[in-house]
Amino acid sequence: MIIHSFDSESPEIVRAVETIRPEEKALAAPFPIESVILVFSGRLIALLLEKGLIEPLAEGLTIGSAAFKNPIYHIKKTNIGVVLSGIGAPMAAAVVEELLTLFPVRRFLVFGSCGALVDLPEGRLIVPTAAYRDEGCSYHYAAPAPYITIRNADRLCSLLDALCVEYVRGKTWTTDAFYRETEKNKARRVAEGCVCVEMECSALQAVCDFRGAELFQFVYAADSLHGNWSRRILGDLENDARLQYFALAWELAKLLENSDGA
Repeated sequence: MIIHSFDSESPEIVRAVETIRPEEKALAAPFPIESVILVFSGRLIALLLEKGLIEPLAEGLTIGSAAFKNPIYHIKKTNIGVVLSGIGAPMAAAVVEELLTLFPVRRFLVFGSCGALVDLPEGRLIVPTAAYRDEGCSYHYAAPAPYITIRNADRLCSLLDALCVEYVRGKTWTTDAFYRETEKNKARRVAEGCVCVEMECSALQAVCDFRGAELFQFVYAADSLHGNWSRRILGDLENDARLQYFALAWELAKLLENSDGA
C-alpha cells in the first residue's frame, strides 16, 4: 500500500546526482543559485523572455525529462533562478531534486493556479497552511499522514502583510487526478478547512523537508469548484496578472535573501 512506501532506512537506488551529465554539472558550477522561482506556465516563461527579464544561465544547461527539456533561467543581474516545471507532483519533485543537485539551492518560491473550493474571486491569492496528501509522491519522502504542514506559511504571510498584499489562508487539497475530484471528496476536504485544490504542494513540502530546503508557496484562484464548475480564468490569465504574480515571487525572494544576510 502507498502508506507503507516511506523508507527512511535504506539508500535510493537511483540518485539525481547520478542522472545529471558531467557537462551539465560543469555548466552549473559557476552559478551560486540559492533561490529558485518554480513556475508551471510556459506562457509566463515566454512573456518573461519577451520582456527581457530572464535569460538562460548557460547554453546547454537544461532540466526536465524525455517529455521536455527546458533551459534553466535566472533573473538578469541576479542569482535568482527561474525554472519551468512540468505539472503534477512527480515531475515537480524530480525538478526540485535535480536543482538541489546542480546548485546550492536553499529555498524554492513556487506559484501557480489552483481551483477554488469555496467562494473566492478569481485571481485571489492563497497561502496554503497544510496540504491534504491525495497524491503518491509524498509518501516516499514523509511518513504517512493525511496532511502535511506547510512550514513557512506563517513566515510567508508576514512577508505578504509587510508588502500590503491581500491573501487568504487555508488548507489545500493536492491531488493527482483532477478529473476525479468528486463531490463527496470535495465536501470532505472543505469540511476539513481546504479552500483550494492543486497538484504539487504536499509533495513539494515533503521533498523539501526530506532534503533540507525551504518551500514558500502561494497559489491563485483560477477555476471554481464552488457549486457547479466554472473555468473562469483557468488557462486564460491576462499577461499583466502573470507578471504581477512573478514580480511578487521575485520580491519575496529578495526579502528572504536579504533576511539571510541580516
